[in-house]
Amino acid sequence: MTPIHRIVCPIDFSPASANAMRVAIDYARAFKAEIHAVHAYQLSAYASPNSDLARDLEEQIRKEVEAFLATIETFGVPVKMALRLGVPYIEIVEAARELNAELVVMGTTGKTGIQHLLLGSVAERVVRTADVPVLSVRYVEPKS
Repeated sequence: MTPIHRIVCPIDFSPASANAMRVAIDYARAFKAEIHAVHAYQLSAYASPNSDLARDLEEQIRKEVEAFLATIETFGVPVKMALRLGVPYIEIVEAARELNAELVVMGTTGKTGIQHLLLGSVAERVVRTADVPVLSVRYVEPKS
């Protein structure tokens, strides 16, 4: 069995990514690994990456990621945060490569049909392009 030292867990503030983070924490506890919570975002076509708007957006996103992570019990597992500017699936795969992660754990809602056709799936693209195993954690909305 390949040892796991680093796990990348992409987050997008959704219940699906919170669910995936809880699974990543379970794996990290079992393997004594660290988690890198990665949030990838894109700028408007009208914003330069070096603009005040981009810097303000990054600061706002950083605060949102910190608030999101504060809602999840980590049970002492180290969780590091990384913000990445670019196409989400590419940035997730690159983060895993740069960090020498042995596993990516990410949430999915299992979109099908026209929703999948129109919106695509970041998880599907990560599975297809990552150099490491990807654990896709399906989230199902609770019935009300």
